[in-house]
Amino acid sequence: MEQLLGQIINAILLGCTYTLVAIGFSLFFGVLDAVVFCCGDIAIFGAFSILGSYTILASAGLFHALPFNVVVLMLLLISAILCACLGLLTYRISIKPFENAPLLMPLLSTIALGVVIKECLGLLFQRIVNPMAQAVSSGGDALLVQGGRNPQAMPMLIAPDGTISERNIIIIVVTLVLLLGLFLFLNKTKIGLSMQAISQNKEVSRMIGINVNRIILLTFIIGGVLLSLAGFLVGSYNTIIRFDNGSMYGIKGFSAAVVGGLKSIYGAVVGGMLLAFVEVFVSGYIPNGTSYSSIIAFVVVVLFIVFKPEGIIGEKTVEKV
Repeated sequence: MEQLLGQIINAILLGCTYTLVAIGFSLFFGVLDAVVFCCGDIAIFGAFSILGSYTILASAGLFHALPFNVVVLMLLLISAILCACLGLLTYRISIKPFENAPLLMPLLSTIALGVVIKECLGLLFQRIVNPMAQAVSSGGDALLVQGGRNPQAMPMLIAPDGTISERNIIIIVVTLVLLLGLFLFLNKTKIGLSMQAISQNKEVSRMIGINVNRIILLTFIIGGVLLSLAGFLVGSYNTIIRFDNGSMYGIKGFSAAVVGGLKSIYGAVVGGMLLAFVEVFVSGYIPNGTSYSSIIAFVVVVLFIVFKPEGIIGEKTVEKV
Protein backbone atom coordinates (compact mmCIF):
# COMPACT_ATOMS: atom_id res chain seq x y z
CA MET A 1 0.00 0.00 0.00
CA GLU A 2 2.83 2.38 0.88
CA GLN A 3 4.54 1.61 -2.43
CA LEU A 4 1.30 2.30 -4.32
CA LEU A 5 0.84 5.62 -2.54
CA GLY A 6 4.42 6.58 -3.39
CA GLN A 7 3.85 5.75 -7.06
CA ILE A 8 0.67 7.83 -7.13
CA ILE A 9 2.48 10.83 -5.63
CA ASN A 10 5.33 10.46 -8.14
CA ALA A 11 2.80 10.27 -10.98
CA ILE A 12 1.02 13.42 -9.79
CA LEU A 13 4.34 15.27 -9.56
CA LEU A 14 5.36 14.21 -13.04
CA GLY A 15 1.88 15.05 -14.29
CA CYS A 16 2.24 18.58 -12.90
CA THR A 17 5.32 19.16 -15.06
CA TYR A 18 3.62 17.76 -18.18
CA THR A 19 0.37 19.60 -17.53
CA LEU A 20 1.78 23.13 -17.45
CA VAL A 21 3.65 22.63 -20.73
CA ALA A 22 0.54 21.05 -22.27
CA ILE A 23 -1.52 24.09 -21.22
CA GLY A 24 0.88 26.27 -23.20
CA PHE A 25 0.17 24.21 -26.32
CA SER A 26 -3.59 24.39 -25.68
CA LEU A 27 -3.59 28.16 -25.12
CA PHE A 28 -1.69 28.91 -28.30
CA PHE A 29 -3.57 26.39 -30.43
CA GLY A 30 -6.89 27.71 -29.15
CA VAL A 31 -6.37 31.23 -30.48
CA LEU A 32 -4.29 30.40 -33.56
CA ASP A 33 -5.25 26.89 -34.69
CA ALA A 34 -1.51 26.34 -35.03
CA VAL A 35 0.85 24.21 -32.94
CA VAL A 36 3.61 26.25 -31.29
CA PHE A 37 6.16 23.49 -30.97
CA CYS A 38 8.78 25.43 -29.01
CA CYS A 39 6.74 25.51 -25.76
CA GLY A 40 9.10 23.09 -24.03
CA ASP A 41 12.14 25.14 -25.04
CA ILE A 42 10.53 28.33 -23.71
CA ALA A 43 9.91 26.54 -20.39
CA ILE A 44 13.55 25.43 -20.13
CA PHE A 45 14.63 28.95 -21.10
CA GLY A 46 12.62 30.08 -18.07
CA ALA A 47 14.50 27.62 -15.84
CA PHE A 48 17.85 28.85 -17.17
CA SER A 49 16.68 32.46 -16.65
CA ILE A 50 16.09 31.67 -12.99
CA LEU A 51 19.50 29.99 -12.69
CA GLY A 52 21.28 32.92 -14.35
CA SER A 53 19.37 35.53 -12.32
CA TYR A 54 20.04 33.54 -9.15
CA THR A 55 23.77 33.62 -9.82
CA ILE A 56 23.78 37.35 -10.51
CA LEU A 57 21.60 38.29 -7.51
CA ALA A 58 23.57 36.03 -5.18
CA SER A 59 26.89 37.48 -6.35
CA ALA A 60 25.42 40.94 -5.63
CA GLY A 61 24.62 39.83 -2.07
CA LEU A 62 20.83 40.21 -2.30
CA PHE A 63 20.20 36.87 -0.61
CA HIS A 64 21.82 38.28 2.52
CA ALA A 65 20.31 41.77 2.20
CA LEU A 66 16.69 40.74 1.56
CA PRO A 67 14.38 37.98 2.86
CA PHE A 68 14.78 34.73 0.93
CA ASN A 69 11.15 34.63 -0.26
CA VAL A 70 11.40 38.17 -1.63
CA VAL A 71 14.44 37.26 -3.72
CA VAL A 72 12.67 34.12 -4.98
CA LEU A 73 9.73 36.27 -6.11
CA MET A 74 12.21 38.57 -7.87
CA LEU A 75 13.70 35.57 -9.69
CA LEU A 76 10.25 34.36 -10.76
CA LEU A 77 9.34 37.85 -11.96
CA ILE A 78 12.53 38.15 -14.02
CA SER A 79 11.93 34.73 -15.57
CA ALA A 80 8.27 35.55 -16.29
CA ILE A 81 9.20 38.82 -18.04
CA LEU A 82 11.89 37.16 -20.15
CA CYS A 83 9.62 34.26 -21.15
CA ALA A 84 6.76 36.66 -21.94
CA CYS A 85 9.11 38.58 -24.23
CA LEU A 86 10.24 35.32 -25.80
CA GLY A 87 6.59 34.36 -26.32
CA LEU A 88 5.94 37.66 -28.12
CA LEU A 89 9.09 37.15 -30.19
CA THR A 90 7.87 33.67 -31.10
CA TYR A 91 4.62 35.13 -32.42
CA ARG A 92 6.32 37.96 -34.31
CA ILE A 93 8.99 35.97 -36.12
CA SER A 94 7.64 32.41 -36.31
CA ILE A 95 3.85 32.71 -36.62
CA LYS A 96 2.66 36.13 -37.80
CA PRO A 97 4.68 36.03 -41.08
CA PHE A 98 2.86 32.77 -41.94
CA GLU A 99 -0.72 33.84 -41.13
CA ASN A 100 -1.88 33.19 -44.68
CA ALA A 101 0.37 30.19 -45.27
CA PRO A 102 -0.56 26.52 -44.79
CA LEU A 103 -0.71 25.41 -41.14
CA LEU A 104 2.43 23.34 -41.64
CA MET A 105 4.55 26.49 -42.00
CA PRO A 106 4.15 27.91 -38.46
CA LEU A 107 4.65 24.38 -37.10
CA LEU A 108 7.99 24.06 -38.90
CA SER A 109 9.06 27.60 -38.02
CA THR A 110 8.38 27.07 -34.30
CA ILE A 111 10.31 23.79 -34.40
CA ALA A 112 13.22 25.72 -35.93
CA LEU A 113 12.90 28.45 -33.28
CA GLY A 114 12.98 25.78 -30.57
CA VAL A 115 16.29 24.52 -31.98
CA VAL A 116 17.64 28.09 -31.95
CA ILE A 117 16.60 28.59 -28.30
CA LYS A 118 18.13 25.26 -27.31
CA GLU A 119 21.45 25.88 -29.04
CA CYS A 120 21.70 29.44 -27.72
CA LEU A 121 21.29 28.12 -24.18
CA GLY A 122 23.99 25.52 -24.82
CA LEU A 123 26.44 27.95 -26.40
CA LEU A 124 25.94 31.23 -24.54
CA PHE A 125 24.86 30.41 -21.00
CA GLN A 126 28.39 29.96 -19.62
CA ARG A 127 29.64 33.21 -21.13
CA ILE A 128 26.75 35.19 -19.68
CA VAL A 129 26.84 33.83 -16.14
CA ASN A 130 30.32 32.63 -15.30
CA PRO A 131 32.05 36.04 -15.41
CA MET A 132 29.73 37.13 -12.60
CA ALA A 133 30.65 34.31 -10.24
CA GLN A 134 31.92 30.77 -10.58
CA ALA A 135 30.11 29.69 -7.42
CA VAL A 136 27.57 31.56 -5.38
CA SER A 137 25.70 30.83 -2.22
CA SER A 138 22.27 31.60 -0.84
CA GLY A 139 23.01 30.29 2.60
CA GLY A 140 26.18 28.26 2.60
CA ASP A 141 25.45 25.80 -0.22
CA ALA A 142 27.57 26.67 -3.22
CA LEU A 143 26.04 26.43 -6.67
CA LEU A 144 28.65 25.79 -9.34
CA VAL A 145 27.58 26.96 -12.79
CA GLN A 146 28.86 24.56 -15.43
CA GLY A 147 29.28 25.13 -19.16
CA GLY A 148 26.03 25.59 -21.03
CA ARG A 149 25.98 22.12 -22.61
CA ASN A 150 26.52 20.39 -19.27
CA PRO A 151 23.77 19.51 -16.78
CA GLN A 152 23.07 22.45 -14.47
CA ALA A 153 22.15 22.16 -10.80
CA MET A 154 18.84 23.96 -10.21
CA PRO A 155 18.95 26.09 -7.05
CA MET A 156 16.69 24.85 -4.27
CA LEU A 157 14.18 27.70 -4.12
CA ILE A 158 11.24 25.60 -2.88
CA ALA A 159 11.57 24.64 0.80
CA PRO A 160 15.40 24.84 0.74
CA ASP A 161 15.62 23.70 4.37
CA GLY A 162 12.77 21.21 4.15
CA THR A 163 12.49 17.59 3.12
CA ILE A 164 11.87 16.21 -0.36
CA SER A 165 8.30 15.39 0.68
CA GLU A 166 7.67 19.01 1.66
CA ARG A 167 9.10 20.20 -1.65
CA ASN A 168 6.89 17.77 -3.56
CA ILE A 169 3.77 18.88 -1.69
CA ILE A 170 4.56 22.52 -2.45
CA ILE A 171 5.03 21.73 -6.16
CA ILE A 172 1.61 20.05 -6.25
CA VAL A 173 -0.04 22.92 -4.34
CA VAL A 174 1.56 25.56 -6.58
CA THR A 175 0.35 23.70 -9.67
CA LEU A 176 -3.19 23.50 -8.28
CA VAL A 177 -3.14 27.22 -7.46
CA LEU A 178 -1.97 28.01 -11.00
CA LEU A 179 -4.70 25.84 -12.50
CA LEU A 180 -7.34 27.47 -10.28
CA GLY A 181 -6.06 30.93 -11.19
CA LEU A 182 -6.13 30.06 -14.89
CA PHE A 183 -9.67 28.68 -14.57
CA LEU A 184 -10.89 31.88 -12.90
CA PHE A 185 -9.04 34.03 -15.44
CA LEU A 186 -10.55 32.23 -18.43
CA ASN A 187 -14.10 32.18 -17.06
CA LYS A 188 -14.36 35.38 -15.01
CA THR A 189 -12.39 38.02 -16.93
CA LYS A 190 -13.11 39.82 -20.16
CA ILE A 191 -9.76 38.81 -21.66
CA GLY A 192 -10.28 35.15 -20.73
CA LEU A 193 -13.77 35.09 -22.22
CA SER A 194 -12.43 36.78 -25.36
CA MET A 195 -9.77 34.09 -25.65
CA GLN A 196 -12.45 31.41 -25.45
CA ALA A 197 -14.56 33.21 -28.05
CA ILE A 198 -11.61 33.41 -30.46
CA SER A 199 -10.87 29.71 -29.96
CA GLN A 200 -14.44 28.91 -31.03
CA ASN A 201 -14.75 31.28 -33.98
CA LYS A 202 -12.23 33.97 -34.85
CA GLU A 203 -14.33 35.70 -37.52
CA VAL A 204 -17.44 35.99 -35.36
CA SER A 205 -15.25 37.34 -32.54
CA ARG A 206 -14.11 40.15 -34.84
CA MET A 207 -17.72 40.87 -35.80
CA ILE A 208 -18.79 41.35 -32.17
CA GLY A 209 -15.97 43.80 -31.49
CA ILE A 210 -13.18 41.69 -29.99
CA ASN A 211 -9.70 42.97 -30.84
CA VAL A 212 -8.35 39.63 -32.04
CA ASN A 213 -4.76 40.79 -32.61
CA ARG A 214 -4.57 42.26 -29.10
CA ILE A 215 -5.94 39.08 -27.52
CA ILE A 216 -3.45 36.96 -29.46
CA LEU A 217 -0.56 39.08 -28.14
CA LEU A 218 -1.92 38.83 -24.61
CA THR A 219 -2.24 35.07 -25.03
CA PHE A 220 1.45 34.78 -25.88
CA ILE A 221 2.35 36.94 -22.88
CA ILE A 222 0.22 34.81 -20.56
CA GLY A 223 1.49 31.62 -22.15
CA GLY A 224 5.09 32.77 -21.73
CA VAL A 225 4.50 33.49 -18.03
CA LEU A 226 2.90 30.06 -17.51
CA LEU A 227 5.77 28.35 -19.32
CA SER A 228 8.30 30.22 -17.14
CA LEU A 229 6.56 28.79 -14.08
CA ALA A 230 6.51 25.38 -15.75
CA GLY A 231 10.27 25.57 -16.24
CA PHE A 232 10.70 26.57 -12.60
CA LEU A 233 8.66 23.61 -11.37
CA VAL A 234 10.34 21.19 -13.81
CA GLY A 235 13.77 22.29 -12.60
CA SER A 236 12.72 22.15 -8.93
CA TYR A 237 11.27 18.65 -9.41
CA ASN A 238 14.27 17.23 -11.26
CA THR A 239 16.91 19.38 -9.43
CA ILE A 240 18.92 19.18 -12.69
CA ILE A 241 18.27 20.98 -15.98
CA ARG A 242 19.88 20.62 -19.38
CA PHE A 243 19.77 22.93 -22.37
CA ASP A 244 18.13 20.20 -24.47
CA ASN A 245 15.43 19.19 -21.94
CA GLY A 246 12.96 21.41 -23.77
CA SER A 247 12.64 19.01 -26.70
CA MET A 248 11.59 16.14 -24.46
CA TYR A 249 9.17 18.20 -22.40
CA GLY A 250 7.80 19.77 -25.56
CA ILE A 251 7.01 16.36 -27.02
CA LYS A 252 5.49 15.13 -23.75
CA GLY A 253 3.47 18.32 -23.33
CA PHE A 254 2.18 18.17 -26.89
CA SER A 255 1.31 14.50 -26.47
CA ALA A 256 -0.60 15.30 -23.27
CA ALA A 257 -2.49 18.09 -25.03
CA VAL A 258 -3.42 15.75 -27.90
CA VAL A 259 -4.62 13.03 -25.53
CA GLY A 260 -6.73 15.45 -23.51
CA GLY A 261 -7.99 17.52 -26.43
CA LEU A 262 -5.72 20.05 -28.10
CA LYS A 263 -8.06 23.03 -27.69
CA SER A 264 -9.08 22.23 -24.11
CA ILE A 265 -7.18 23.58 -21.09
CA TYR A 266 -8.88 20.98 -18.92
CA GLY A 267 -7.95 18.31 -21.45
CA ALA A 268 -4.30 19.31 -21.05
CA VAL A 269 -4.59 18.58 -17.32
CA VAL A 270 -6.24 15.20 -17.91
CA GLY A 271 -3.79 14.25 -20.68
CA GLY A 272 -0.74 15.28 -18.65
CA MET A 273 -1.85 13.25 -15.65
CA LEU A 274 -2.75 10.22 -17.80
CA LEU A 275 0.65 10.11 -19.49
CA ALA A 276 2.42 10.59 -16.15
CA PHE A 277 0.47 7.75 -14.50
CA VAL A 278 1.20 5.44 -17.45
CA GLU A 279 4.94 6.19 -17.29
CA VAL A 280 5.25 5.89 -13.52
CA PHE A 281 3.23 2.70 -13.18
CA VAL A 282 4.99 1.05 -16.12
CA SER A 283 8.35 1.93 -14.52
CA GLY A 284 7.25 0.73 -11.09
CA TYR A 285 5.36 -2.48 -11.84
CA ILE A 286 6.85 -3.91 -15.06
CA PRO A 287 10.29 -5.54 -14.87
CA ASN A 288 12.83 -3.18 -16.44
CA GLY A 289 9.85 -0.92 -17.13
CA THR A 290 11.87 2.29 -17.00
CA SER A 291 13.32 1.42 -20.41
CA TYR A 292 9.84 1.07 -21.89
CA SER A 293 7.83 3.73 -20.02
CA SER A 294 8.14 6.42 -22.68
CA ILE A 295 7.50 3.91 -25.47
CA ILE A 296 4.28 2.67 -23.86
CA ALA A 297 3.20 6.26 -23.15
CA PHE A 298 3.59 7.15 -26.82
CA VAL A 299 1.71 4.00 -27.80
CA VAL A 300 -1.17 5.37 -25.73
CA VAL A 301 -0.90 8.65 -27.65
CA VAL A 302 -1.02 6.83 -30.98
CA LEU A 303 -4.09 4.87 -29.87
CA PHE A 304 -5.86 8.11 -29.00
CA ILE A 305 -4.91 9.65 -32.34
CA VAL A 306 -6.32 6.63 -34.18
CA PHE A 307 -9.48 5.93 -32.16
CA LYS A 308 -10.28 9.26 -30.48
CA PRO A 309 -8.42 12.02 -32.33
CA GLU A 310 -10.43 14.80 -30.66
CA GLY A 311 -9.00 13.76 -27.27
CA ILE A 312 -10.67 12.87 -23.99
CA ILE A 313 -12.40 16.22 -23.48
CA GLY A 314 -12.14 17.65 -26.99
CA GLU A 315 -15.21 17.91 -29.19
CA LYS A 316 -15.64 16.45 -32.63
CA THR A 317 -15.81 19.05 -35.38
CA VAL A 318 -17.59 18.60 -38.69
CA GLU A 319 -16.57 20.69 -41.66
CA LYS A 320 -19.13 21.07 -44.42
CA VAL A 321 -17.82 21.47 -47.94
